[in-house]
Amino acid sequence: MTPTAELGNKATAELEVFAVIEGKKVYLPTEAKYVMQDCRGLWFYSTRKPRTAEGDWTPNKTSICCRTDGGFVRVLKTDTRVPWLDTCQRTVRMVSGNEGRRPADEH
Repeated sequence: MTPTAELGNKATAELEVFAVIEGKKVYLPTEAKYVMQDCRGLWFYSTRKPRTAEGDWTPNKTSICCRTDGGFVRVLKTDTRVPWLDTCQRTVRMVSGNEGRRPADEH
């Protein structure tokens, strides 16, 4: 399994895409627009606003997989604190440049 995200600090890139999950920054691929948790506590990202179908998010999603301290790649899982339908959120998109960091323009 290949990691699709990084926890913690990431080397400064021109475009940073991340979400804050359980108080930690989770850096995601640039195509990630939304993050959401399913009823099992697993986290996913998607490129389009997700919809629900048959008691879960639509299959148009990708697991957020991170490397653990032990070097293993696992799907990010946290305790469910709110109903899974309330977990969908937009990713944060920041651009670094000569003027410093600023929110990225939406495309």
